[in-house]
Amino acid sequence: ELSMQCILIALNSFLQEKHGSKMAFLDGNPPERLCKPIADHIESLGGQVILNSRIQKIELNADKSVKHFVLTNGNIITGDAYVFATPVDILKLLLPEDWKEISYFKK
Repeated sequence: ELSMQCILIALNSFLQEKHGSKMAFLDGNPPERLCKPIADHIESLGGQVILNSRIQKIELNADKSVKHFVLTNGNIITGDAYVFATPVDILKLLLPEDWKEISYFKK
């Protein structure tokens, strides 16, 4: 069963865009058809995908780049690159003060 409210909101939004008629739907469920291929690609390049882990804080280096993530369970996650997959509302709560002045994050 599927609520059509999401579809109607999306269609209304797309149809108001200049190229709104150029849209498509996944040929399967999003975790399998969208998320899994992305995770597989990251892992094939030596990366790690960590699920079901809540970020408590984003720690920054002096140059305002990410030093590491502190998880709510106390673990620290470090890496060369980070993908923050969360709703915008949550990101706004965790956004470091130094980043709030960056135009990209003001939108």
